[in-house]
Amino acid sequence: MVEKAVIDAQVLFYFHYTYEKVPLLLRELKQKVINRELTVIIPTIAISELLWKMRKIGKVSVLKEAIKRWEESENVIIDNFDLETVKLMLENKESHELHDEIIAMTCKKYNTNIIYATDKKFKEVFHLILRSWK
Repeated sequence: MVEKAVIDAQVLFYFHYTYEKVPLLLRELKQKVINRELTVIIPTIAISELLWKMRKIGKVSVLKEAIKRWEESENVIIDNFDLETVKLMLENKESHELHDEIIAMTCKKYNTNIIYATDKKFKEVFHLILRSWK
């Protein structure tokens, strides 16, 4: 069975950088997806965060191309924020930053505890396996 992992918006922020600036862990992540060794799950809220950033630098067309590639890839799942995610959020005892909680609950939704991110909150609060490049 192919391993699954959720990716945080911070991972997506690197996709418009030159190859040399992308951390080794993220280059390996991309190669695993290409080789069909890993399926990545991209929450739409993470894509929205990337859109916000790309709009600021005038690169929305680059994001449109990326979304098209993701939609065509067998090893990329674009996850919509939906009622199932909200119901998982209802199980949490405390409130957290909304986008982080949605992303963490996306892990639960897809029955994976692996997240590529740098925010230690995913490990400390949500008890996920954090694959960080920092």
